[in-house]
Amino acid sequence: MKMNKAMLINIGFFLAVVAVFASQVVTQTTNEWEYKTIVGDLKPTAGCKDKEVAEKSASTGYRFKKYSRILCEGEGYGWSLVKVIDKGNLVCDLCGGDYEDLEKYRCAMEQVKVECKRVE
Repeated sequence: MKMNKAMLINIGFFLAVVAVFASQVVTQTTNEWEYKTIVGDLKPTAGCKDKEVAEKSASTGYRFKKYSRILCEGEGYGWSLVKVIDKGNLVCDLCGGDYEDLEKYRCAMEQVKVECKRVE
């Protein structure tokens, strides 16, 4: 079987591409993670709501996940949330002003403990 010049060039190009991708896979797998545990308070719920609604909004769902993630991101570039270790304490305050006679509340989670990671 006789190989022509074009076939040798194609084989050489193919081997070069394989070598480049193989070296990228090796560099990605050698990264190490740095872990940190952070304790902080989350922002209170927006507006004044019935107590049950404010408690649920502060302690579960999208809002809780978002502000837990923001605790980690506050450490700097590259930090991300791994898991919530302890949900902390639920604290609710009675709203004043226009809501004083309506029994409306704003709730927040305090002393939330999260585990964060960053690529070194």
